[in-house]
Amino acid sequence: MPRIAQSSHLQAYEYDPDNQVLTVMFTNGSTYQYGGVPLTEYHNLQRSGGGGTYFWAKIRDRYPTVKLTDPSKNRRPQ
Repeated sequence: MPRIAQSSHLQAYEYDPDNQVLTVMFTNGSTYQYGGVPLTEYHNLQRSGGGGTYFWAKIRDRYPTVKLTDPSKNRRPQ
């Protein structure tokens, strides 16, 4: 079950310890997976309150990333 983030940019996140995959859902509707994230890093994110500051400083751009959803592709032309 996803944990609710305490951030203006992060909506929620969840972690798969068996595969070391962190899934992050952003408030803009995008969802990304970060591979190879150690369990200790996930615990540190939790301890930080699930805040974006920790995520931006310690996780983003440090682990292989896969974009799962792109909200811009779900928009209808006007």
